[in-house]
Order: sequence, then C-alpha cells, then structure tokens
Amino acid sequence: MHPNAKPVLHADPGPAGVVLSVAQGMAEDVTIYCRRAHEREFSLLADEEDDLPYHDTRPKLGADPEKRFYYAVLLYSGEENRLRSDEVEVTVH
Repeated sequence: MHPNAKPVLHADPGPAGVVLSVAQGMAEDVTIYCRRAHEREFSLLADEEDDLPYHDTRPKLGADPEKRFYYAVLLYSGEENRLRSDEVEVTVH
C-alpha cells in the first residue's frame, strides 16, 4: 500500500466484542480510534503496540445495543500519514 493510500478498516462484531483489522500494506503500524454513539469525540483505542487484528472487548455502557464508530490511520516511520480510513459503524448487542 502506498504511503498516500487510504487505509481500509474492517470491523466484525461477535459475541466476545468487535474484531478490527486493517489492510496495512507497507505501513509499519496502525492507530485505531473509536467513538461510542453518545460521545462527541474519537479517542485512541489501539496503537502500534497492539497486535492486529485488535479485539475491542470493552463492555457496553448500558443494557441497550450500543453503536460504535471506528477509523484507522496508518503509521510510517512512527508518524501518522494523516489519511483516515472511512468510518465503520458497528452495533454491539
């Protein structure tokens, strides 16, 4: 994947949480961000120290299904390339 290429993020919900994988190409690492439906801002979920695929095993904040939004940024030489993946929406039951 070229350093100027937009990363592709896949999110698969399952019984043990959301499994996140990224087409990383030649990038050294990836950073993944998440926002829950009630939150206004994205926060860091996983970085270069975490293995892929990453498992978001955080419990829901309430009893109802919870929407989560994710995006990824590729890292080259320890720096984000500033091209975000498309946001991926997942509902956790």
